[in-house]
Formats: sequence, C-alpha cells, structure tokens
Amino acid sequence: MLVSTFELLVKPQFPKAANLPATIPPSLKDSIDKLSRNVIQGYFLTLSNINAFDVTFSLVFTIVSNPPVNIKELVAFLDVDETNILANLEPDFAPNKIRFTRTIKAGETGLFLLQPNILKEGILARANFEVRGYVEVFISSLSTGYNSAKLLLTPEHRGTFYKSLDTEGPKVQLDQIAYSLPTAHGGSLFELTFH
Repeated sequence: MLVSTFELLVKPQFPKAANLPATIPPSLKDSIDKLSRNVIQGYFLTLSNINAFDVTFSLVFTIVSNPPVNIKELVAFLDVDETNILANLEPDFAPNKIRFTRTIKAGETGLFLLQPNILKEGILARANFEVRGYVEVFISSLSTGYNSAKLLLTPEHRGTFYKSLDTEGPKVQLDQIAYSLPTAHGGSLFELTFH
C-alpha cells in the first residue's frame, strides 16, 4: 500500500551562483550565494501498531531519481523504547528498490529514519546528493497467524541546514526544518492485508 513520497538530500539550499541564468545581475548572484546554506534532509516515519498482536511489516522504497543510488550511501535507524538501532536495509527484487523489514510489538510505537549516509566519504563535501521516490508498506511474508493488521503511519521530512563543515568556526549557522508529508490516501490509519 502506498504511504508517501520521499526526498533525501545533501544539497545547497539555492542553486550555486555559477548555475544561475546569465540574465541575473552579478550582485544578485553574490547575494544568493551568501544566503545559501547546505541541507541534510531525511525521511522520518512514525509507526504505531494498534493491534493486539505483533506485526511484521516491510517498508519498500522505490527510487525514481537517476542514477541509481548505492545502498551504502543510505543509512536507516529505528527508534523503539528510546533505543536507536541501525536498520538493516536490503536490496529488493528490482534494482531501484530497497526494503526494510521489522516486527513491531502489539501497542508499540517506533520512529523510522532513512537519510543520506553523511559518514560516507565525500557526501558532505560534494553536497550533491539527491534521491527521490515513493514508499510502500506491506505485511511481510514472514508474518504468521493473521492476514490483516492496522498501523498508524505519519511520514515527514526533517532537515538540518549548515553553512560550513568547520564546526569550530563561527559560520556553521545550523538550523532545522520539519514538515509533514501527505499520505497517499489522506489519513494515518493503514489497513493492510496479506494474500
């Protein structure tokens, strides 16, 4: 079942001055360059199992941007019970799909995060990382004992802006943004079935 779109970024907030149209005056190009910061943006999904039984679910991310992303350029976490665990992303059947499968206990709520792996060499320095696509959720084929379940899902993007990688200098200029994403059907309650 479709959940939402997603966009992962390590990019400048505005185009670089060299990429702006030649018709823009040089003084305006300089102003834009001085205002611009880079952003690291990730996809966050709050998941609540409102059933009286454990649910094994899969999130499938279909990447539609080119070129195809290397799965090692992404990192995912799941926060349940105030414990951040590294989420195991796996390639799916199609080359542009990745999958995350997890069991969530009855009545449990967790926060899933998918973001660019900023610890991978060069991603922050190049600041030219952009991945877009859409997210689907399924009851996993690993589930046993039931064929339907209800989950509350709330997707959002969160981003951190920065001016410089020099964390000791005065120009880091950190700031944050968060905004909710509409779901494919307009609500948070997802009724999943397994056939």
